[in-house]
Amino acid sequence: MKRTYKATPESISDILKKVVEKLDPEKKNRAAKLLSAWRSVAGSELAQHTRPGGMKKNCLLVIVEDSAWFYQANLKKNKILQALQKKKGFEKIEKIHFRIGKT
Repeated sequence: MKRTYKATPESISDILKKVVEKLDPEKKNRAAKLLSAWRSVAGSELAQHTRPGGMKKNCLLVIVEDSAWFYQANLKKNKILQALQKKKGFEKIEKIHFRIGKT
């Protein structure tokens, strides 16, 4: 039996995300809502260089493309947080943590 491999390996987090989405369809819906809310409050330019990475203990993790966008995101952090807290379903977010990574 011949095996075929992808040109680039998938990260464990991507694989786990796919598995969890299949187990919990509501999680996929929540992720879509979070992405939509993020695009709305971050603005189109910043949203093109960032993506929500998940929630942990009322903290939103946002993945940022590079250090320049990390800086820009941090300048807007408080304004974005306040706007996000006004959105239905996101009132409990207490802080945003930015991390440089693959967007």
